[in-house]
Amino acid sequence: MKFEMPKYHHPDFEQDFLKNAPNVTLEEVKVDGISPRHYHALSVYPEYFKINGKWVLAVQSRMDTVCVANDTPGEESVDIVEFRNLKKGDKVVIGRTEDASEGIYVWTQGFLEADENKDTFAFRSGRSRETAFSIDYDTLYEVLRHEKENNGYVTLIIGSALSLDRDSRDALARLINNGYVQAIFCGTETAAFDLERGIFNTSWGQEHFEKEQNTTRNLFETINLARKYGSTKALVESGLVKDGFIKACIENDVPFVLSGTIRDRLGLPETIDNVYDAQNIMRSHARKTSTIIMMSAILFTIATGNMTPSYNEFDGEVRPVYMYTIDIQEFAVNKLSDRGTVTAVSMVTNVQDFIRNVDRALNK
Repeated sequence: MKFEMPKYHHPDFEQDFLKNAPNVTLEEVKVDGISPRHYHALSVYPEYFKINGKWVLAVQSRMDTVCVANDTPGEESVDIVEFRNLKKGDKVVIGRTEDASEGIYVWTQGFLEADENKDTFAFRSGRSRETAFSIDYDTLYEVLRHEKENNGYVTLIIGSALSLDRDSRDALARLINNGYVQAIFCGTETAAFDLERGIFNTSWGQEHFEKEQNTTRNLFETINLARKYGSTKALVESGLVKDGFIKACIENDVPFVLSGTIRDRLGLPETIDNVYDAQNIMRSHARKTSTIIMMSAILFTIATGNMTPSYNEFDGEVRPVYMYTIDIQEFAVNKLSDRGTVTAVSMVTNVQDFIRNVDRALNK
C-alpha cells in the first residue's frame, strides 16, 4: 500500500459566522498557577481563536490545558499551557462555547476531504479482541517508514511485559538501531528488567522459566550496579550489558525517560522522582512527537496520550499525530479513548507478538 499523509484543510473563513465572529475575550492571570474563571478548556481537536480580527490556529492542543494569547498587533499567536505553568500577566482566553460565537472555533473536519461526511477525524472506535487488525498493522508499517524517511519523531511507551521476553527485547533493539525510535518512556523496573537480562541473562531471576523461582536478587543487583557506576550510560559502556533496548538507546543517543512511582523500591540513577519534573520532560518529547506507540503500560499510556496533541505543525505543515495503543486487555486500550484521546488506534493483542511483527515487517 502507498502511504499518503492526510492533508489538512483550514475552515473557510469567508463564511459569515466566522467572518462576523467577535474577537476572543482575554483576562490576565493575577496569581501564578491560577486561571481566571470561565477559562476555555482545550480539547484534542484543532481550535482557532480570533485575535485582532485574525483567526489563529492553536497547534499542540491537548487535554486539560488553557490557551494563553499574545494580542500584540502583528504578533498574534497562542500558546497552550498547563494550569500550573500559568504566570501572572498571561492573557487567558475566556469562553465555553466552540461555535465562533465567542471568538473560539473547534474544527473537526480538518483532515477530511470536502465531500466526506463525518463528525470527527477519529481513526477507529469500538475495538475488541474480535477485531481484525491486519489493516492497522499495514498502515503502521507505512507510517513508521514515512517517519524514518522524513525525520519524524517516534515515541514509544513500554511496559515490563516487553522487557521480560528475549525476542521482544531483541526486536525493539533492532528498531532503535535502525532509526525507527526517537524516544522511550517507561518505569524503573521495565528498564531494570531489560538490563538484568543483558547482564545476568535472567528475568526476575529466572533464566529458562522452568524450575527457577521468581527472585528480585538480580534485578536489584542490576540497579545497584548502575548506581555504583553513576549512570546507566556508564554501566552500558563498562561492557557488562550485552544486549537489550536500553543498551541500544544509549548507543544511538535515543533518550529514555524513567518516571518514578510510589511503588518504586529502588531507582536507577536516571529515575525521575518528582512527578512534575517527569511530566515536563515527557511533555518536551510529546510536543515534538509525530507518531506515538503505547504498549502494555496503562498508566503511562493515559498520561502520555492526554499530553500528546492529536495534531501538530511540522515544518510549517499541520498533520495528524499518529497514536497507537497496544494491550492484551480491551479495558486498557479503550481507557485512553474514554479519557478523551479519541484519535488513538487501539489494537487488542499481546505486545510481545506486536513488537516482533513490527520488527519483521520493517527490518527484513
